[in-house]
Amino acid sequence: MTEEILKAADTHVEPARPLRVIHVEDFESAAPLSDAERDACRRRFTTLFADETRTRRGGLGRVTYVTNALGECYACKTLVIPERAADEDAAACDRRDELLRIAFRKEYECHRALSGFKGFPRLYGYGFVDGAPAIIMEWVEGVTLAQARRVLAVDDDGRLSPLTAAQIGRGLFELLTRMDLAGDGFVHRDISPANIMVRTGHLSLEQQSDEGEFDLCLIDFGSSSMVQPADPTFTERFSTARRATPAYAPPEMLSDDIARVERLRTSPAVDVYAAASVVYELLAGEAPYAQALHGAEDGDQPVASAYRVKVDTAPAQLVCAHCSGADMKSVLVREPEVAVAAYQATIDTPLLPESEGLRLCLELVDDQLAEMVMACLVTAQDKRLEARAVRDGLAAFCRHYAQNVQRAVAGDPLIPCMMGASWLDSASPFTVRRVVRSMGKAVAAAIWCVVALTTAFLLRGTAATLRFDTMVWAGELGWLQVLAALALPPVVALAARGRDRCTREGFLRGTLGLLVGAAFIMGLLACTAVDPAARGRGMVTALFTVSAAGWCPIVLDYAMAVVPAMLHERRRRLAAASERRAAAFGGSQAGRVAELQSAPAGSNNEEQ
Repeated sequence: MTEEILKAADTHVEPARPLRVIHVEDFESAAPLSDAERDACRRRFTTLFADETRTRRGGLGRVTYVTNALGECYACKTLVIPERAADEDAAACDRRDELLRIAFRKEYECHRALSGFKGFPRLYGYGFVDGAPAIIMEWVEGVTLAQARRVLAVDDDGRLSPLTAAQIGRGLFELLTRMDLAGDGFVHRDISPANIMVRTGHLSLEQQSDEGEFDLCLIDFGSSSMVQPADPTFTERFSTARRATPAYAPPEMLSDDIARVERLRTSPAVDVYAAASVVYELLAGEAPYAQALHGAEDGDQPVASAYRVKVDTAPAQLVCAHCSGADMKSVLVREPEVAVAAYQATIDTPLLPESEGLRLCLELVDDQLAEMVMACLVTAQDKRLEARAVRDGLAAFCRHYAQNVQRAVAGDPLIPCMMGASWLDSASPFTVRRVVRSMGKAVAAAIWCVVALTTAFLLRGTAATLRFDTMVWAGELGWLQVLAALALPPVVALAARGRDRCTREGFLRGTLGLLVGAAFIMGLLACTAVDPAARGRGMVTALFTVSAAGWCPIVLDYAMAVVPAMLHERRRRLAAASERRAAAFGGSQAGRVAELQSAPAGSNNEEQ
């Protein structure tokens, strides 16, 4: 099955023929080399053998599989220069060719800045083949994401398991964050399934799917740009040569009639929109505006302006593989990891794999992923999530997936998946609670500092006697001793909670740690005689205050993450709960409601 699907790939395959010898002239290495190294490098790349049966079309050029005399394999991307049209004058043709050559060279420069980073093809050099500019780079052995989607689909509509889509999305957004590490940052500007490769040189596609980690590689930098380009008018002058794929591109890449369009096109938010569109397609089986851009199934003509469609209309509702009417039994067979999580969650319940109740629980978990993707598909750039926030959210979604399925089946609130996002992300649904949490922590820290420092200042030099069984200590209190005593309960609390900020278990552990720390200090105070006694009572008051201030971050982390999520989930579950209950006990919801309503008042109904 896999081989049949991959045979229908987008790769252009020409009839078999012998290897063609090509000579790379004026070769320059992508990395600085000494004279001896430069000569050796030129010998490796001057004469190459091209396999014309293994070619791909990539942006401005054609990518061909080549080898050298040592048997090393590379990819040679040569610029494709269109022939002169019949109605095109010589000057216009020369100008067009010049623009293409400059754009191709710019692609090489952008690619060179990212070469060496994981997830990007390694670049070796630049030269000319038969007079046409050529880029020598790594040949990425694998399949495009468009091909991989056909293999990994769990239904006939080409949709992936939401968990698998999130795992691929996590890797994709990780690549976007790595692009920020090169210089002042780069923007790819043409992210699409055709420009994302899944390497299969070490592990097959199926093995990567089983492990939940995909080796992605972003290719084709023909539209890429620096975040702060040295020549900000480059895209404007060479826009005919550098375009994005309309189905995945944000509105600002589809029209020139926008204020400050060049600045908008060098923002990382461009790639966030496109990457989210790719994840959307993995989830829904088609791009967000597929129907609007390509016409309805009844044969409508394609729309004239993709820009107007994306500005004037909202993306189609995201319908995942666990949607209403899905054949859950068939879908779960193709997503074993989800099936295991569902089995563990329903082992003590009457829910069956094909039951509507289990589907509703999985759909509830999937809604977190859908909300995150849709938050990236807004028109305004400043309202989109940052790539780093989306990556962390997708990682949390994958990490907590099985646990959230169990929570959904049990009726407990789900663990939010956006805890790692920056609280400055304006488009995040958790913005308000992050701001409240941050401000609350700042106020609590200020209270602790004021109370602790004031108490330490007032109690320094106070005579104290500690009696514990036969042990006796007498002396004066130092301000460091007072500070250490007041800091102990919050420190123990935070250490006991650890990194489980958004779970009930973390909240309980932190609270218990606070009580243990405060009880220990109270025990010491009970065994200590202070002169004057009023200062001892002041120490107790200060201990209570700083303990409350130390408990505040624990409460805020839990409350601002779990409680709003619980309320949100329960609002969405009102209708779903009755559906699940009806499915679990058999019969339709309407029939069950009618049965309950028809029961006489005061009757002994066992389910009630």
